[in-house]
Amino acid sequence: MQIAYFTSSYPRATDTFIQREVIGLRASGVEVLTSALRQPEGANNVSPLILNERKQTTYFLPASPLKLIQLNVKYLLSATCSYFKTLKLAFKTRRPGVKGTLYQLFYFQEALLLANYLQQNNVQHVHNHFGDSSGMVTMLASQLSGVGYSVTFHGPHIFFEPTLLALREKVKHAKFIVCISNYCRSQMMLFSDAEDWHKLQIVHCGVDVDQYPYAQVKTQAAADTPVKLLYVGRLAAEKGVPVLLRSLIALKNEGHRFHLTLLGDGPERAALETAVKQHGLTQMVHFGGFASQETVRDTLLDSDVFILPSFAEGVPVSLMEAMACGVPVIGTNVGGVTELIEHCVSGMVVAPSDEVALKSAILCYITQPELRETVRSAARNTIESNFNFKVEVNKLEHLIREQLQS
Repeated sequence: MQIAYFTSSYPRATDTFIQREVIGLRASGVEVLTSALRQPEGANNVSPLILNERKQTTYFLPASPLKLIQLNVKYLLSATCSYFKTLKLAFKTRRPGVKGTLYQLFYFQEALLLANYLQQNNVQHVHNHFGDSSGMVTMLASQLSGVGYSVTFHGPHIFFEPTLLALREKVKHAKFIVCISNYCRSQMMLFSDAEDWHKLQIVHCGVDVDQYPYAQVKTQAAADTPVKLLYVGRLAAEKGVPVLLRSLIALKNEGHRFHLTLLGDGPERAALETAVKQHGLTQMVHFGGFASQETVRDTLLDSDVFILPSFAEGVPVSLMEAMACGVPVIGTNVGGVTELIEHCVSGMVVAPSDEVALKSAILCYITQPELRETVRSAARNTIESNFNFKVEVNKLEHLIREQLQS
């Protein structure tokens, strides 16, 4: 079985779950070709794994105007019906206005590049992650080439503009749709036809528990030893890091000791660094930038508490990795987070944007080492039972093989 994975940009440091999925499918005997519209920025090259995946990936942009003209002529003459059917679908699913029409014409050209690639490589099925603009290109390329497609929808951004992103049509034309949680599936039901709901299948993102060892119980530290806090993720507005900083300012003013490491990068980094300096947290907060999977794992194993104060999420893989290592976690009750964390059993869950509640949760972990120990094993068991990477990859492979045989 030969399939293709396609996204706007691959491989990125933040998309480790896609890399794991690709490698897992290859390990099971599936031939997986990776392709993307464009190469990710160099800052994403944080590990040999990413560099190796980058070498194996085909990139379509920039494309020469001559090649695009040739492809238009090729499909217009050899697949006239498919060409105009796809062009009609592209116009039907365009955003309003001149700009929306122009962008859709760009997506149509990108779809020609992808369709040609799929046919030249005898690809049997193409899978897309995220379902945004690259999902549009995938749908159009499928119409042009006759190669079936599927999409993994994560959220949360995809649900902010469901009509503009043509979710209904993407579900209608897909062979199947992967939803990463029940919450995600419910949102896709809202924005698709009931007759297509049978296509909506839950396959969790997962963690290879063999690669994330359960952290050893730490010896009781001295009372004045700072508790090691960790955040892993993009430094972007929706992640809620400013709320975390305000919680830490309050804890600092009350005399509590801690040290926060932030692994990741993004558009809010400069503003966050300024806030840290302004509030005297320079010695208590470290910005580590993008990190490899190995660095994230090693930092987890040396941390006391993992915090993800997001305003919007799917089911965060970073929380799964922390729970697999037995690091006590704090998340917010957004998206599918509560399908992952059971409050006060396998971690703690607070309301998003509530800095007082977040401060209280952090303080509970700081002042109650026994609580940290209580949630450790339950968290690991949750990942082993419900978010095991090998089990989830097998589900996806089964879905692909099933639709190829139908």
